[in-house]
Amino acid sequence: MKRKEKAPAFLAIIDTIKEISDKKYQTCQWVARKNSKDYACYENAVMYFIEDTDAVLESRNDSDIQLTNMQYQMLKKLYDMVDIYDSSEDRPESDAEIVADPKWHRIREYAKLVYEELTKE
Repeated sequence: MKRKEKAPAFLAIIDTIKEISDKKYQTCQWVARKNSKDYACYENAVMYFIEDTDAVLESRNDSDIQLTNMQYQMLKKLYDMVDIYDSSEDRPESDAEIVADPKWHRIREYAKLVYEELTKE
């Protein structure tokens, strides 16, 4: 990934982490599709999160993206949680089942903590 693409990747993961942490949004948009112009779904959220987080984690020491050790560790843990969940043979297939899944709930709750850590001033 080119240097210019890394900072936008960081901004994109902030938005995606917010989406991963927000059950109300997931219920309204992933499941009920209340905004037909918004193509949000589990698959898109995870795909963008994995791709963008890969770029951010790999460029941790670049001047464009600076993470504290705590932020890096929390982001890496969330990345691993999402990746393991997404790769699991036991993962539900539908967005409605995923939103209701207790395993996804744990990820959603941890994502709230990561979001707070990454956006605090």
